[in-house]
Amino acid sequence: MQRRTFLGPARCAAFLVACSFIALAAAQSPPSSPTSSDNNAWLAQAAKMYYSSAKTGLKGFDCGLQPDWRVFFASRDGGTVSASDVTAVSLLNSVKVAVHTRMDGGTIVDWNPPTQQLEPAQSTLLDQMHGAVNQMVQGFVQFWTPFIESQVVPDSADGLDMTATADGGRQIHVAAGQVEVTETFDSGHILRQYNVTMSGTKILLTPTYAASDHGLLVSQFHAFVQPSDNSQKPQEMNVAVTYQWIEGFPLPGELHMEVVSVAGLNFAFQNCTVQH
Repeated sequence: MQRRTFLGPARCAAFLVACSFIALAAAQSPPSSPTSSDNNAWLAQAAKMYYSSAKTGLKGFDCGLQPDWRVFFASRDGGTVSASDVTAVSLLNSVKVAVHTRMDGGTIVDWNPPTQQLEPAQSTLLDQMHGAVNQMVQGFVQFWTPFIESQVVPDSADGLDMTATADGGRQIHVAAGQVEVTETFDSGHILRQYNVTMSGTKILLTPTYAASDHGLLVSQFHAFVQPSDNSQKPQEMNVAVTYQWIEGFPLPGELHMEVVSVAGLNFAFQNCTVQH
């Protein structure tokens, strides 16, 4: 069994600093705005609208993970699946994959290839796809966890630069050192933009929410990442997630991820159990 661990994707990821409002606000002087009480009331109303795994007690989950390899090869090869791709899909489908996520900062992907003797080219393919799955799952968890925990809605306006927008929404900005965070909510308290600059790298997130009986759940987001080195090409990722409710908790059921101009991959989360 091959196991790879990624630490800290939930609260203080390398580039998505979900706890940044807490950490950065502590470094700011208290705002002098006379509307701070109004802003606090506005945030309190917004917080009621979103589902929060932190408040419901979800600590993590374990699932079998089934990638749709045919979709991957078709997206990579312009919509076609060659005979060699079919052979590769068969080999990859023999790998047993599982994911173990803890909301407080850890994701482990188990990758269990077949036990039979493999040709060098087959081993190389499995290693490459192992790395691809790890990267995609890590990226998803980093972006998804702060939204599902509702960390993107600050508890208080204290220490934040919070201003009203033309449509009656709010823009929240905080900066300290090399970290800068800007959020834009519309008049209906819906988060429309979540932007982070960290050590020169810019991450622009555009989330979309779906209603549930327990509050709004992020269902899609577009991520645009501009590296601090402007000679490097920016990266774009589109993510769509549908949920399954296990023991009253919303867990990913189906996940579609697309790295723009590279490839896409669908995942099914199966036989899930929750930690609470």
